[in-house]
Amino acid sequence: MTTTESEFVSKFLTLATLSDPILWRDYQKPLKEVKSLGVALPPLKYKYDPKRVKKSDGSASSIKLTLKSVRAPKFSVEQKFSTNDTVYQVKQLLVAEGQVEHVEQLKLLLKGKVLHDKMLLADFNLSDATLNVMVSKAPVKEINTEGASEIETNSTNIDLSNLEVPWNEIELLLKTKFNNDKHASLTLQRLQKGWELTK
Repeated sequence: MTTTESEFVSKFLTLATLSDPILWRDYQKPLKEVKSLGVALPPLKYKYDPKRVKKSDGSASSIKLTLKSVRAPKFSVEQKFSTNDTVYQVKQLLVAEGQVEHVEQLKLLLKGKVLHDKMLLADFNLSDATLNVMVSKAPVKEINTEGASEIETNSTNIDLSNLEVPWNEIELLLKTKFNNDKHASLTLQRLQKGWELTK
């Protein structure tokens, strides 16, 4: 017994709309009525140790980082960071110093491995380290030509209705360029028509 998709959908919708919904949209079961918490999931395996206590800002140890870019733009920056800082904060320093324009352009490498933005500097277990910096090209911004033309016309505020156009001089120029009076007059007519449409 097979049914087409349209038949199935129509029957399903009629069954679904036969009775009003019993529970409202944002219904939550009261906590007193909850008897089980559901299936116990195995603990997640990740590097972060929840027992590790963050040191206070005054006693936080520091790590000296040397940030080197071998390819253009070449630079070398030495800076001390707190071990509680993240790789993203190191990238932000390079942007603040004007080495690059955007954080998205940067990839930091330690011993050939790419460091993720959320990684803590304490995970290096080093007092000083040299990080290689890979700089990609800046993202290209799309230029909205329609918005730019509107801005230009609004900023000039020139009254085009009273402006006198030197049509005779334009006609002479067209005749010398084309060496054909017929083409010159057709082009001039098109220019005049376009000029009238822009008023």
